[in-house]
Amino acid sequence: MSTSAASQSTVSMPKVLNAHPVDPAAGISTKEELRNHLIQAAAVEMQTIPMYLYAGYSIAGQGTSRWSPGMSAQRLIRSIVIEEMLHLCLVRNLLVAIGCGDQVKFYDENFMPDFPEYMLHRHPPLLLTLRRCTKDLVRDVFMAFERPDPAPDEGVAPAGQYQTIGQFYESLRKGVEKLSNDPKANLWKDNRREVQYVSAYWNKDGGGAPMLIEDYATAEKALKVIVEQGEGAKTGQHTVPIDPVNPKPGLDELPHYTKFERIADGIEPIGPIWNVPDDPQFFMYEENETANALSKLFNAAYCYVLHLIDVLYETSGADVRPGATSERWKLERMFISAMQGVLANIAELMVTLPLGPDPFGGTEELQMAPTFQYVELPETGKLQHLIDLCDKAITHAPQLGGDNSVRWLLAKMPDV
Repeated sequence: MSTSAASQSTVSMPKVLNAHPVDPAAGISTKEELRNHLIQAAAVEMQTIPMYLYAGYSIAGQGTSRWSPGMSAQRLIRSIVIEEMLHLCLVRNLLVAIGCGDQVKFYDENFMPDFPEYMLHRHPPLLLTLRRCTKDLVRDVFMAFERPDPAPDEGVAPAGQYQTIGQFYESLRKGVEKLSNDPKANLWKDNRREVQYVSAYWNKDGGGAPMLIEDYATAEKALKVIVEQGEGAKTGQHTVPIDPVNPKPGLDELPHYTKFERIADGIEPIGPIWNVPDDPQFFMYEENETANALSKLFNAAYCYVLHLIDVLYETSGADVRPGATSERWKLERMFISAMQGVLANIAELMVTLPLGPDPFGGTEELQMAPTFQYVELPETGKLQHLIDLCDKAITHAPQLGGDNSVRWLLAKMPDV
């Protein structure tokens, strides 16, 4: 195992803690407290996505179950990531519904996770890192992240802290209920229904769907999806409805904790993995032209995807109807295409290419891997900037070009 970059840098709590403070002891009694909790809920969901994607990209192929019955570790992780994207957008829908949708941006240096960093609202502290997929990582970090209840040996959280993400979401639910029942709060008066994300969702191996939030009943349903699929499901609940809002007997899936448990127990084999570094940082790639070019492209594409979602939440969906051209519908389809066709293809190419010796002095020969870091995109011409980076990277990695390639798909992306 390579030496982690965590030992080379200061690990701190996410910046969103200070920007949007919460007080577990006080609960949620005001709209401001609800807003702060929701922004931190979105930040929690964001923490999972690069971490799980990195582990998934590190799996060579799709695991040893690729041509045999079973999901495989790679497919399970992919299904979880897609559901985490759903949770991220459901939380943002809630922010829009209470009139605070413009008070959070996913493409924001102070919002995006910076690995290694500690998990929000977890006692004892859980260090989150970008690492290759192993049973130990899945058991010690991923299952700990998704664990519904405190472990018996962990005691009680100190004052001012939530102990698990389940406790955090239960506080959110109670806060929404309380403020919804308070006529003076008038919680839903500034709801902009037309900019909520309610369609264009696909998850072959999981469930749930985006939904319009406009009152406590619909907010409760959205939180139920988040909780039952992963964060906060009761201990011992080994299956959850594919559609938590409209459950049907026999139509079930596994919650995130149980999916990861199957990987940790070897029921869904991981298979061969690429020898990617722990917590890679961009400086590791400065002397390697290929790694430098690909890393710049990946980080720009990662930030572009987050920016696409931000723009989506600023664009009305009132014109979305069958047979009509809609800028909003285009954005919804394109951010999914960018995730699946741009980000994944760049990352899956990177991990196949050699990086060289461990820059921290280890003895292993490593592969390249994405760093998931914030980069400053130009104020205008973001898409052209991305295309220019891709054209430069093609000289080192021709696989990025050609029919149905990353370069081909970028040419079809919106310049927002």
